[in-house]
Amino acid sequence: MNQGQLATSLKRWGVRVTPQRLAIAEVVINADDHPSVQQIHERVSDQFPYITLATVYATLSVLGKQGLIQELPFQKQSRYEANLTPHANLVCVSCGTVTDTEIGEDLITTLRREVSVKAEFDIASQRVDFYGWCPTCPVGTYQDGSR
Repeated sequence: MNQGQLATSLKRWGVRVTPQRLAIAEVVINADDHPSVQQIHERVSDQFPYITLATVYATLSVLGKQGLIQELPFQKQSRYEANLTPHANLVCVSCGTVTDTEIGEDLITTLRREVSVKAEFDIASQRVDFYGWCPTCPVGTYQDGSR
């Protein structure tokens, strides 16, 4: 999504648009790597060298409350994504990458619907994570270097 489309969408969703907010939203919405706050800050600070982490956190909070992105809390740090459709995340326990997979989307959608109907439960969101090793990391090596 380009900046013009994103600005129009943010206004439509009731988000006050500033250049910094627009840049932060653009990073998260166009990212496929589920960036952390620090990664978002680094990417935006190229354009806005004086942007603070507080501004990034505040903007992510606004975008999350509007339902435009979601926070994925992990043990070491949260990551952010704009893919709000039912899907699974593949989490590498070695390098820490998080990627989406379309495999199983139908199963997740079906499970979500069945849980909602059979348990009479209004689901706000769900999260499915698979932990393992990405194709570039040696199997059995963890982020902390242990085996």
